[in-house]
Parts: sequence; C-alpha cells; structure tokens
Amino acid sequence: MKYLDKLLDVYPNERDSFQIISWWELRRILYNLIVLVCGIASMSLTSLLVNAPPGQDMVEPFAIMGFGIACNLGYTLGWLTELFVKNDPAYGPKMFKTGLYFTLFFIFLPLAIHIVMCFARGFKTMY
Repeated sequence: MKYLDKLLDVYPNERDSFQIISWWELRRILYNLIVLVCGIASMSLTSLLVNAPPGQDMVEPFAIMGFGIACNLGYTLGWLTELFVKNDPAYGPKMFKTGLYFTLFFIFLPLAIHIVMCFARGFKTMY
C-alpha cells in the first residue's frame, strides 16, 4: 500500500483545473492495469470452479467490454468531482483508492459467489 500512496502523491500547492485533470488522467493507466490484472485473475479462478462444457462461454464478451467502459466512466467522475473541491490535496488520492476498491469489489464478487456455491455443492464443479 505504501507504493500506491507514493504514486498518488499530490503536491499541496494550488492546482488549477488542468493540473487536476492531468493528475487523474496520468493515473488512469495504473487504474486500468490494476483492474485488468485483477479481472484476469478473477476470471481465471472462477473458470477453475465452473467447468463449462466445450463451446459454452462462461462470460459474455460484451458484458466484459461494458464493465470496462463503466469503470472508466466512474473513474472520470473522480476528477469531475475534484474540480469542485480544488483546495483539498487529500481528496484525489482518497477518491482514487475508494473508486479502485469499489471496482475491485465488483471484479471479485462473481468469484466469491462461486466459492460459496462450491462449498454449498460439496466441492463439486458446476456442470
């Protein structure tokens, strides 16, 4: 967590709208990489629990693309809201972490549901 805090540092000088947007957009790459890696891990682990027959998809590709678009729209709300709270240097890092944790919750939610279902089935794979 220390490394993430260092990447999210905000210098306490007065920031204008351009600097706020730049701060968020430079960290969008980090956000998307974390979401991508966690999404792949979640889907991989879930696929171990769900033994889908050949020719049947476990996940709809359009749902994955829609989730990625929704995540980035939510990310944009971070800098949109910070434009109204310009004088608080802790706002950006706090909202970045909150938004990231919120996104990771929904990324790992299907895995958690399938783990609970796996316990309920007596460790038998689905299908």
